[in-house]
Amino acid sequence: MPTQLVRRRDILARAHPVVERILKGDVPPQPLSPDYGLEALIPPDDLKGLPAAVDHLKFALGSQSRILIVGDYDADGATSVALMVEGLRLLGAEQVDYLIPDRFNMGYGLSPRLAELALTREPDLVITVDQGIVSFDGVKLVKRAGKSIIVTDHHLPGDVLPEADAIVNPNQAGCAFQSKCLAGVGVAFYVLIGLRAALRSTGSGLGQVNLAQLLDLVALGTIADLVPLDENNRRLVQSGIERIRKGLSRPGLLALLDVAGLDPSVVTSTQLAFNVAPRLNAAGRLEDMSEGVACLLADADVAPRLAQKLDDLNRTRRDIEQVMQIEAQAGLDQLPLNQLQSMQGISVFEEAWHEGVVGILAARLRSRYNRPVFAFAKTQEGLIKGSGRSVEGLHLRDLLAEIDADRQGLLLSFGGHAMAAGVTLREQDFETFCACFDEFAAIAMKGRPNEETLLSEGMVPRLDLKFAIELVRNHPWGQGFSAPVFDERFEILTQRRLKGGHLKLQLYSVRFAQAVDAIYFGQDREIEAADAQFAYRLDVNRFRGVDRMQLQVLEVWL
Repeated sequence: MPTQLVRRRDILARAHPVVERILKGDVPPQPLSPDYGLEALIPPDDLKGLPAAVDHLKFALGSQSRILIVGDYDADGATSVALMVEGLRLLGAEQVDYLIPDRFNMGYGLSPRLAELALTREPDLVITVDQGIVSFDGVKLVKRAGKSIIVTDHHLPGDVLPEADAIVNPNQAGCAFQSKCLAGVGVAFYVLIGLRAALRSTGSGLGQVNLAQLLDLVALGTIADLVPLDENNRRLVQSGIERIRKGLSRPGLLALLDVAGLDPSVVTSTQLAFNVAPRLNAAGRLEDMSEGVACLLADADVAPRLAQKLDDLNRTRRDIEQVMQIEAQAGLDQLPLNQLQSMQGISVFEEAWHEGVVGILAARLRSRYNRPVFAFAKTQEGLIKGSGRSVEGLHLRDLLAEIDADRQGLLLSFGGHAMAAGVTLREQDFETFCACFDEFAAIAMKGRPNEETLLSEGMVPRLDLKFAIELVRNHPWGQGFSAPVFDERFEILTQRRLKGGHLKLQLYSVRFAQAVDAIYFGQDREIEAADAQFAYRLDVNRFRGVDRMQLQVLEVWL
């Protein structure tokens, strides 16, 4: 879809605040900006359910109970599991195990089947991380077996909560915790902070354990889950990134950076999102996320081999995704143009598509059409599962709730949050869902233009490596806290298509009288012009220890 360029100064009368600070020379000499120090982290006191959770954890530690951590099969879930396992061990737990659901056979959350499997491990205490807030039947099974269960989650709850011994979720009703944007790994980290504080109050030496050593996991999981980077999350993420840069990260994460060809000493939030998280997610998408958790918990001898396995899986995932994209686009291209242009909610389905990859397909189509998209795959006889991605201003999970209330029985199950959600249907109901999704999306997005808007700072004030480094490496860019975009006309000196459908360019700035490298991801055709208007972000590549500035092209206008 066409993209409209809007300049920030035209609507806000000021530049990006970070750009303003850099230009004024207000950049801290130390690697970590004071803006992101942990001293101002929101304290855990107002987290509803935390005191009850801490009481159960203290009892479990004192009695050396068997503790089972039950996670989710995405990167947030994997980092949450690794963090809780390692954190509880640091705080004195001797019997901690973990369990990840098989997405293909057990689905999402603490389902009854997963609860039954968990009980075969004979735990005394079950802790869910990054899931469980809607797992009513699974929680009930655990309680009926006489076991204790703590639910830690960040997903939106319904009106009724599961009957767990404790629930820690900043989004539950009555929770006064100031940030509602914690990822699952962030919630788990806060539970450990609360437990450590309780141990410290008893005079236990375990109350002095430094939990900052877990922040690399918090950073990766938070960035990977695309939760909004509010001020609290920025502190968590940047503190974790600084530990990675100082060589204080765990071997598994360092091994993932190595197979991605990245230098840990200058790693950025963008690299965690686009280079590390996909490799970790590949395990849950194609096989078993337990392999991802094993990598995160591995020692230096084993981690490289496990990271290489995840890298191999990610290459396979990319091949599968490419085929699915071609098939999905071919199907949409067959629709009458006016029908496609009028659709406000897009749904696609092919029987042969891979269930673990439909979420990525939905994200690609969402970016192409600037509409909310659901992509479906067949799971078992008669059922299909869809993964959806939304656009700004449309809360996808709430939209599914509206459809469910209006068309009872159509959705067999659903869940998620604002920008991503999942749903299960009968295959025979796919066309009905298509119509409902389009109808309800049209109502929700009434008055919203289909044309995507790109907010730009205008012409870059400086086009040099120092400015790029200050901008790229001193701030944890991500969801809700995007790196600034600039736009300018450049002459095109050279362009070369790369494997994977990307375009490598060398551009020339007349204003600065200099050439600069650029990369245009997802662009498999050369630009047929001698010059063009480019919208881009500044980036810094390090190769063999040498930093080079590069433009990451977002859009081109001839």
